Amino acid sequence: MAANKLKELLDLKDSETYGRFKDIILTSVIGVVVNVLLGLLKVLVGTIANSVAVISDAVNNFSDSVSSLVTIIAMAISGRGATRKHPFGFGRIEYFSSIVIAVIVLITGAQFLIESVKKILHPSATSYTTLTLVLLVVAIVAKILLGLYTKRSGNRLNSPNLVASGQDALSDAIITGVTLLAAIVNLFNPDLHIDGYVGVLVSLFVLKAGLEILLDVVSKLLGERPDLELADKIMEEILATEGIHGAYDLILHNYGPNVFIGDVNLELEDTMTIDEAYVITKPLNVKILRDYGVFMYFGIYSVNTTDPDIVEMREYLYDRASEIDDILQIHAFYVNKERKFMSFDVVFDFDCKDQYPVEQELRRILKEKYPDYQVEMLPDKDYTLSRS
Repeated sequence: MAANKLKELLDLKDSETYGRFKDIILTSVIGVVVNVLLGLLKVLVGTIANSVAVISDAVNNFSDSVSSLVTIIAMAISGRGATRKHPFGFGRIEYFSSIVIAVIVLITGAQFLIESVKKILHPSATSYTTLTLVLLVVAIVAKILLGLYTKRSGNRLNSPNLVASGQDALSDAIITGVTLLAAIVNLFNPDLHIDGYVGVLVSLFVLKAGLEILLDVVSKLLGERPDLELADKIMEEILATEGIHGAYDLILHNYGPNVFIGDVNLELEDTMTIDEAYVITKPLNVKILRDYGVFMYFGIYSVNTTDPDIVEMREYLYDRASEIDDILQIHAFYVNKERKFMSFDVVFDFDCKDQYPVEQELRRILKEKYPDYQVEMLPDKDYTLSRS
């Protein structure tokens, strides 16, 4: 019975994971269809008007369709699950597919930047009509709606590809708006050849969007601080567990959107047995996996709650450290009274450029209070320091 219950808790197949997969695919398919239709519409308008700006905008729509196809393929691969060679699954393929999307966008922008410069050097007349202007307005409205829908879906589903596609769609709406403005100007002054210059402006927008997508995904691959809201929820869950006196050094290793393996150090009483610790940590491990999709490993800090001298020393240290701006947290406090030895970890603020004077100040404070003690102070980093 217990084994079946555990299997039920760990079976995430038909939870929100599968729903996320379906929603991302559906949003991407909608993006493909809308972008192909808009691309064909703009090719028609650009051909009639002899406008390189509109044609470049059309090809940008086709590249967006390819981007959505890349997202669909990436989701199909990421949904394969873990294998012997890739035990953490294929979730990070979404990040690599974002790089592919960024490269497609950058190549598209560069190609039409070249074409637009050519038209500046060798201008030719454009001929817009009222119908072509109306069609451009329709394209702008469609792109805005698609962008808002895709970006909202991306934020809800935590999909970097969809967020990037949504932002790109909104940028495209601005680009088409600039193209429309140039068309209106040309309608009133046919001798003013600004189509090439508008094409350059459109191309620069496209290049900027591609660069932003690329920089964002590179930042994620380098390793960003996890979402603070997720870290808060996990820490609150841990600290609300009876028998746990504190939780520190939370680290969440990202293997794709919504795929985390984490570790955290727990403060447990030094009188607790291994069996008692297991009774606390195992159900917590299962609950965090079930509720947040994070497989958590636990380390143990032994905290002395029975010796009043050690309790007093810990409280004194924590109080003095809290008065120093560059110190965010003290933990892993350990004292051996017989050997006159004290050790602890110090979490420094990333804005602290020089830790040495801060360490010396804390050592001076402790030396005045406990002159006979040897102090071992280990610097630590604020990997995922939640508000909890």
